[in-house]
Order: sequence, then C-alpha cells, then structure tokens
Amino acid sequence: MNLSGNIPSQLGNLSFLVSINLSSNYFYGSLPRELIRLRRLQIIDFRHNSFSGQIPLWFGFLHTLQRLILRNNSFTGFIPPSLSNISTLQDLDLTFNPLQGKILEEIGNLHNLKTLNLQYNRLTGPIPLTIFNISTLENLAFTRNNLSGAIPLELGNLKNLVLLNMAENFFTGSILAIIFNISSLKYINIARNNLSGNLDMLVLGYELHNLEELYLSNNNFHGGIPNSIANSSKLTEIGLSYNKFRGSIPSEIGRIRTLQILYLGSNDLSGAIPPELGNLENLVDLEMSDNFLTGSIPSILDNQLSSNLGLLVLGYELPNLEGLYLSNNNFHGRIRNSRYLIILALGDNPLNGILPVSIGNLSTSLQYLYAYNCDLWGSIPKKIGNLSSLIALSLYGNQLTGSIPTSVVDLQKLQGLHLSRNKISGSIPDTLCELRNLYELTFSQNLITGATPDCIGNITTLRSLYINANRLTSSIPASL
Repeated sequence: MNLSGNIPSQLGNLSFLVSINLSSNYFYGSLPRELIRLRRLQIIDFRHNSFSGQIPLWFGFLHTLQRLILRNNSFTGFIPPSLSNISTLQDLDLTFNPLQGKILEEIGNLHNLKTLNLQYNRLTGPIPLTIFNISTLENLAFTRNNLSGAIPLELGNLKNLVLLNMAENFFTGSILAIIFNISSLKYINIARNNLSGNLDMLVLGYELHNLEELYLSNNNFHGGIPNSIANSSKLTEIGLSYNKFRGSIPSEIGRIRTLQILYLGSNDLSGAIPPELGNLENLVDLEMSDNFLTGSIPSILDNQLSSNLGLLVLGYELPNLEGLYLSNNNFHGRIRNSRYLIILALGDNPLNGILPVSIGNLSTSLQYLYAYNCDLWGSIPKKIGNLSSLIALSLYGNQLTGSIPTSVVDLQKLQGLHLSRNKISGSIPDTLCELRNLYELTFSQNLITGATPDCIGNITTLRSLYINANRLTSSIPASL
C-alpha cells in the first residue's frame, strides 16, 4: 500500500482489534507502547517495514497473541524474555533483524509454537535444549547467525518437524542419525557449518519418505553417498557439494524421478557418472565439477546410445536441464548439441574433439559456455552467432584454428569473450566493436595478424583487453 510514517499511538484505542497487518509498507520508528491495550490481538504482522529500536517488552502482555511476525525490519538488541509469557503463540518470526545475544531458554515455554524463525540475525551461542521440548514445532529456522556447538540429540524429540534450516552457522560435531528418523521432515538444510561424520553409517532415506530438499553442502562429511538416499523418492533438490564424499555416484539416484537439482561438486567422487541419471527427466541443474570422475560425456545420460555421443541427447532425455557443470574431471568424448541448456561448464576435461558446427543449435537461451582447456580443435563455427543469449564464452587453452567468425556480432549480450592460448589466425574483425556490452576481451597467445581496429576504443563497457603474444602489426589505437 506504500504507507509510511510512524505508527500513531491512537491505534491502541481500538480495543476490539483482533488482527493488525501493516506488512510491506514504509513505516519506521519504534512501536508505541499504547498498543499494549490491544488485549484481544491474535495476529501482529509488521513484516517488511523499517521499524527500529528494541522489540518491546510489552508484547509479553498480549496473552491471546498467536502470530508475531516482525521479519525484515531494523529491530536491534536482544530477544526479550517476556515473549515467553505468550503461551498462545504459534508463529514467531524475527528474521532479517540485526538481533544479537543468545536464544533464550525461556522460548521453550511456548508449548503451542509451530514456527520459530530467527534467520539472518547475529545470534550467538548454542541452541537451548528447552526448544526441543516444544513438541508442536513444525518449522525451525536459524540460518545465517553465529550459533555454535553441537546439534543436540534432543532434536529427535520434534516428531512433527517439517522444516529444519540451520545453514550458515558454526555448528560442529557429527551429524546425527536421529535427524534422519524424523519422518515428517520435508526440508533439511544444514549447509555451511563445520559438521562432520560418515554418511555410510546413516540410514539416510529409510525414514524420510516425505523429504523434498536436502542440503548438506560445505561441511566435512565423508564416506560414500548412501544408496538409500533413493528411498526419499519425493526429493526435488540434493546439495552435497564441498564435502569429502568418496566412491562412486549411486545409480539409485536415477530412481528419484522428481529430482530437479543435483549438486555433487568439489568432493572426492570417482568412476563414471551412472547412466541411470538419464532417467531424471525433471533435472534442471547438474553440478559435478572438481571430482575425479571419468568416462565419456555423456553416455552417462543415455546408455542406449554410443559411448562417444557427447551432449546430443541432453535436450531430449533431460528436457528441462538448464545447468550442466562437469568442469575439472577427466571426461572425454566430443561435444555435440543440446537445445535446452542455459549454463554449460565443461572446462578442464580432455574432450579431444572438434568444436562442432552444431554448437549453434545448443540453445538460444544458452547464457554461459565454458569449454576451456578441453583439447578442442577445429575452427570456431559461424553458427556460434546463433547463441543470441550468450553472456560468457570461454574457449581458451585449446587447439582452435581459423579466424574469429564475423558472426560474433550477433552475440549482442556478450560480456566476456576468452579465446587466449589457441592457434587462431586472421585479423581481429571490426564487428567486435558492435558488442556494446563487452566487458572482457582476451586473445593472448594466438597467431592473429594485422592491425587492432581503432573502433575497439568505442566499446565503452570494456574493462579488460588482452591481445599480447600475437602477430599484430600496428600500435595501440589512440581511441584506447
């Protein structure tokens, strides 16, 4: 509604008021004490404003309050102990406020609480054990604070828990098998902590038949990825990147037909990518960079076709795939085409093939193409200009020959063009000067001849230009 200003104290005269919703406005300042008179209030929703000062102590006198939503404001100080007096409270949301101090043990007195959302604050210390006595809790979210200590065994008491989000804190110790026995859980995010443990020892998936999202990334988990993860057949997102998982990728993941996102990058995984992943027709993002994976790209995705198929079937067998990240492994095989990708990252793999003419058929929505250090050869096809949505093109560190095609002029959204360390010859085409969004241009260590076009200086967005170690004949244009 775009309302602004302070809350008038006269609002406290509306003694029969049951609900106040002032969300998504521009109110600021502290809350007037006169609101303490509203003893019939059940709902206070002040989210998305600019209220400041401390959270008022008098909230604790509103004994009929069921929902207190103060998220995304500028409240400071500590969580007041008086909130624990509101025995009727079901939802407490203090997200996105710079609150500090510890989480109060008294919050455990809120025996009707269903949602406790304290994300994006500056809270410190361990989670008080009293919270795990609130058997009604369904949503427990502490993301991005400074909380520490171990995840308590008592977490297993929360048999109605649906959402557990404890990401981006400083929790330590082993992951608890008890988490994977809370059958009501749909969402688990404990990424970006200092947690450890061997997932081989857990029964992941056996009890979590309702699980839809699982994020364990950026911890110190090790062991293999349990085959039993496939028993959580409703999973849409799996994030296991930046851990120390080893062994092969379980073929059983191919049974999770609902899967849309699979992040396994930066682990110690080895072997081939199982062909069963080709069954994941809803997959949108596949990230496996920085492992020790081997094999072809991607017989992994269609075991009925040639092991050298390349990327031909990606668009057909995985029709929703938008991101494919396989950089820094040991794959081989040739690149062919796919029609639906937005991001294709194949860098640092010995593909050892020709950059095909059909690359122009990859996808008109393709925005990022990374195929650097891949032993690619042949010339850059003219059809590269068909990739009209391309923002970054990185083909450096290959064996590419021929000239830079003039069709690059059709890449009007291009911001980064990286062709260094190839065997590209011919002159720098004037058409490059028409790329008005170009930010980085690198042609170093090629066989380019002739003059540097004067018009390059007209690309006002250009910040980096590397054309050294070529056979250019002219001096740097005055326009630069």
